Amino acid sequence: MSRNNIWAHLAIALVLVLVAAFAGQIGRWRRNWTPVKQSSSSAETSRDSDESEESSSDDRRDDHKAEVLVRFRAGVTQDAIEKIAQRLNDEIEDRIEAIDGLDVIEDENGKDAESVVAQYRALPEVDYAEANSEIKLDHDDSGRKHLHADDELFFRQWGLFNSGQNGGRAGADISAMRAWAVTTGSDKTVVAVLDSGVDYTHPDLANNIWTRPPIIKAYQDDDLTSDGPIDDVHGFNLVEDNGDPMDDNGHGTHCAGIIGAEGGNGLGVAGVNWNVKIMPLKFMDENGSGTTKDAIEAINYVIDR
Repeated sequence: MSRNNIWAHLAIALVLVLVAAFAGQIGRWRRNWTPVKQSSSSAETSRDSDESEESSSDDRRDDHKAEVLVRFRAGVTQDAIEKIAQRLNDEIEDRIEAIDGLDVIEDENGKDAESVVAQYRALPEVDYAEANSEIKLDHDDSGRKHLHADDELFFRQWGLFNSGQNGGRAGADISAMRAWAVTTGSDKTVVAVLDSGVDYTHPDLANNIWTRPPIIKAYQDDDLTSDGPIDDVHGFNLVEDNGDPMDDNGHGTHCAGIIGAEGGNGLGVAGVNWNVKIMPLKFMDENGSGTTKDAIEAINYVIDR
């Protein structure tokens, strides 16, 4: 090969190397250009995200608008309901089809729920109104008021207050102490216990046993009390058709204690209601056996009292 041909081949090779290098640089430039475009897209995405967040924020603000459940009286048409809402500058957010006249109304005036409720309650067309309250599970009792029973066996009543005693699950109870902070019951409430009777002399029940008021006459049922009225001071015994519902089985007394053992007296256990009146109705005998007929008669007794 001549010297000239050698130089020609070297020149061609050098050109090819330069072309390859230049092509590689172009590739790198292109890769560098791409992020610029993506950056612009990201900026647009960021703006969209900001707008979305603002919209979401607006939605959250809308969520804070007061909502009330309003039950309108029978005969008030939906057209009339809509006009009432418009007059008050409110919006009907939903209708509860299962209940005639029950609408969910959203306030558009920035009022709190209590004010909106009062506004609708004052209308002659409204049967009742209440706030659309939030309902949620909350197992955190911190900061809540509690009333602790001092009854000697209360620590065993895990159904009322479960601290995890005896390997139980803490909090798996009916939150009785929170309820007691609001009310411990009322002696104006009468609970009839249809069972094997109740030991009305029990020290944890005696003060919560119903006594027939003087204004109510002694009970008489011609089919049950052929000898005339019975002296039903503390209830009725359907097993023997008399006025002594003393428990000779134990089950009825147990149930009565769960319902209304006197609480806060330092004795025994605490009932769900510390203050209540238990009406003993014995339709089961000492073996815990009774009949449907006697159970019905016991209910009739309650209705008559």
